[in-house]
Amino acid sequence: MFTAILFFYQSRGVFRSPTNIDRDIVEEELEFFKVDLAKIFTFDDEDEGEITEELTIREKMHNFLMDPHYSKAAMLWAFCDMVAIVLSVVLLVAESVPEAAPYFKATQQYPDKYYYYVLYGLEILINGFFTLDFTLKLISWPKPYLFLKNVLNFLDLLAILPFYIELIAMVTSESGAAGDKFVVLRICRTSRVVRIFRFIRHSKELIVVMKVIAGAAREFVLLSLLIAIFVLLFGTLMYYAELGRDSGFSSILMGCWWSIVTVTTVGYGDLYPKSPVGRLIGSVAVVLGIVILALPMTVIVSKFNESYGAEKRKAEKKTLAKIRARAGLIDDIDGAGEGGKV
Repeated sequence: MFTAILFFYQSRGVFRSPTNIDRDIVEEELEFFKVDLAKIFTFDDEDEGEITEELTIREKMHNFLMDPHYSKAAMLWAFCDMVAIVLSVVLLVAESVPEAAPYFKATQQYPDKYYYYVLYGLEILINGFFTLDFTLKLISWPKPYLFLKNVLNFLDLLAILPFYIELIAMVTSESGAAGDKFVVLRICRTSRVVRIFRFIRHSKELIVVMKVIAGAAREFVLLSLLIAIFVLLFGTLMYYAELGRDSGFSSILMGCWWSIVTVTTVGYGDLYPKSPVGRLIGSVAVVLGIVILALPMTVIVSKFNESYGAEKRKAEKKTLAKIRARAGLIDDIDGAGEGGKV
């Protein structure tokens, strides 16, 4: 019970009654902690219907789609969304497996043709769910004309567009095997991997990380600029050092490819210098690569920790504000009289 009591004081009057503790025990604990039973607002699952009763249908729909903890139905909808994302990614991966690829094509060559209709029907069902979710979010968005300014909403649009573009191309083509004729279809099928970004919406931590990365954009630009300078420098030096030798450095671009692999300490081993001068340049590139990555990284990590903590506190304050708003509480507690706000 202490967690609930602590939250009561931190939230200035919101008491979230634990659902796994009997109400008689809850009242005894409240009396022990000197909390006036007549002065609190109990916020639990049983009262949630009363809390949201004053919301409009549009607001309820928005909360239902955006907050999995809004209700049990909202949590079920979020679970179905995650299942659809997983199935979509599994189908995308399975389609690239040579043994499973024939089942994803409508041809007369294979007797198990009905597998194609089952798999394609599942794809239609998944995209139908994504489309319904996208449409309802657009309808319930507070300002629909700003809907696509949200990055996650834009990613949702990119997740469903490839299916309809591919469907239109298949319908308008003379042959059912339209994917082999149109390069755009291959691009569409590849872009279906964007659906995995829908997972971000279901994780507050990932959303915070995205905001932190955006806040540390200057540091990332600095790191990218340093890497680009040294990649071009060592790529050019290696090209001229290995010029005339059969070592694979046929152009400065190939030298830059070797340089970026070396500076980032990956080292594929597909290209390597053979001349003494080239090996010297390669040694310097490896050592400087470690320094290049280490120096800005400390600044980035420090900035990341600072921004992550700030975003976490901001998210906690926003969550608390939503709880108080749904409970109908007033922010100012000082002028409530002797009993205070509840």
